[in-house]
Amino acid sequence: MVLLLVAMNAPAAIYVVHNTEESSVRSLTFQLSKLLPMDTVIAPVRQSVFLQNVASLKESDLVVTIGDESFRQVCSVTSKGAVVAVFIGKEEYLNIQSQCDVPNSAVFSGAPIEKRLSLLEGVWFDRKPLAVLYSDNLLIDQQDMETQAAMHGFEFRFLKTDVDRLSVLKAVNFILEGSTMIFSLVDTELYKEGNAKDILKLLFHKQQVMIGPSFAFVRAGSLFAIYSDSDVKLDAVAGHIVSWLSGEGVLAPAYPNKLRVSFNPYLIKSHGIVLPSSSYLKDKYGLCSDAQCD
Repeated sequence: MVLLLVAMNAPAAIYVVHNTEESSVRSLTFQLSKLLPMDTVIAPVRQSVFLQNVASLKESDLVVTIGDESFRQVCSVTSKGAVVAVFIGKEEYLNIQSQCDVPNSAVFSGAPIEKRLSLLEGVWFDRKPLAVLYSDNLLIDQQDMETQAAMHGFEFRFLKTDVDRLSVLKAVNFILEGSTMIFSLVDTELYKEGNAKDILKLLFHKQQVMIGPSFAFVRAGSLFAIYSDSDVKLDAVAGHIVSWLSGEGVLAPAYPNKLRVSFNPYLIKSHGIVLPSSSYLKDKYGLCSDAQCD
């Protein structure tokens, strides 16, 4: 475990703050370090250790947080340097951002709502309202989402829920009375502790579907997902780090430029969907399919 013991007169340091498996974060940090100048100091730090040693942080340092909880905790105590969040949804980031008193940004997981709607319009012809289930963990601009949906011939129905299993399943049953699809957002609290699996099982039995926020959801039973892989996210984080170290500040929060799309073959077949070709996905939507994504 790495402690915050960098000398006060040392060059700017980059800390990767996490609350996950040590081995996976070490691997992630190693991959990130290969994208940075050789003299960059980058260290993985467990969230609890960072919070205990936050006074060691310098104005020139940058903190990269892994996940929404680390971003929330770091923002609540950090008064120096800057923070960049990764593996976090846009709506999660916006909900926490106001707690940050230092420059902050993010590399978003998932994909822009407009891009997801655009692809959905091309493959899904049922114009019943799309159900949006979400927790207190998100800050949602319902009016903006409704405007975007209308541009593609859809309508959203929103329902906030508590995140315990019973509340979530009740909410799914209720919101799907007038819908056949859940349009999911990246919501760590809502989908933790097996909720995602329970929701997808319920949808399968009801012959209803979900547009997932990640490839893992496609494997578990969602219709499709648009997302970015870890390498692309880390490349975007490296851009933030280089910009900060060069004195230009952190870049604006954004999704990575390169997005993938994956479809669930069973659900595609059972719903009679004709998929666009890989070349059409690239030309029309700017997406690379799993089959052709270099």
